[in-house]
Amino acid sequence: MGGAISSVHKDKFIRSVVLFHNEQKPQAVRWVRSVRSLLQARGVQVWMGHTSAMRHLPQADIAIALGGDGTMLRAARLLAPNSVPLLGINTGGLGFLSGTDAADFRKNIHSILDGGFVMQERWMLSAEVFLGGKCIFGPHIALNDCVIRCGDTARAITLQASCENLFVADYFGDGLIVSTPTGSTAYALAAGGPVVDPRLDTFLIVPICPHTLTQRPLIIPAKHPVFVRLAQRNRNDRPAALLSLDGQVSCSLKVDAEVRIQRYEKPFKLLVNPKRSYFEVLHKKLKWGER
Repeated sequence: MGGAISSVHKDKFIRSVVLFHNEQKPQAVRWVRSVRSLLQARGVQVWMGHTSAMRHLPQADIAIALGGDGTMLRAARLLAPNSVPLLGINTGGLGFLSGTDAADFRKNIHSILDGGFVMQERWMLSAEVFLGGKCIFGPHIALNDCVIRCGDTARAITLQASCENLFVADYFGDGLIVSTPTGSTAYALAAGGPVVDPRLDTFLIVPICPHTLTQRPLIIPAKHPVFVRLAQRNRNDRPAALLSLDGQVSCSLKVDAEVRIQRYEKPFKLLVNPKRSYFEVLHKKLKWGER
């Protein structure tokens, strides 16, 4: 499977939707009422994305997330195991993953419900933590990234990375980001990583504030798992670290804890406007290429 395979959504008419929104954001709360009314007026069955509605996921034609990228990331982790496509409606900030803005939803609703939006398959990662030969965390999935960084003391840590039974590097610094191509425009970009086309089947490894000028971001094939171990720099070293998935699911790490990061078996299905390419989104959202 490639990083992102574009195809037209096969269901000609969308008749059932699970609706997610950020309940902490007043603007998303206001818009969810409007979107729900617009959908129901067109005969669409709408289930709100609460815990009690998760049983309806296998029956839903698509899901819609109102909010920003955080709402999209949370929904993606819920939807991927059921292969339910997700449309993001941006109601706030950047909205990099969103297919449309809230103000344009009314204009686009006929195209969306008639299957006119394009479906892209974005692969996700799965992470587990092992200590003493036992799995102590996971597997949990993420769309953007797995981040391992220093704990509360903010002391530099040593992370030993390997792939395909080959030693990659010892990273000494604030931590390490292992990102999907989709996540290359998130934390990895802020840490100095490159923008990676989401159609590519790769991992992006980006050191966070490395204590050497020679360590740079690295792109490797995603077909093999990446292993990252929290190591001691010396006998008296007692490092503490935190693992975070998409900035939303976390786990504390002790010395010799090993994180296994691999490609998740099912792709995440993202609905996007066919009139906007990935590169147009870079230009619009990130002001990419502007002087």
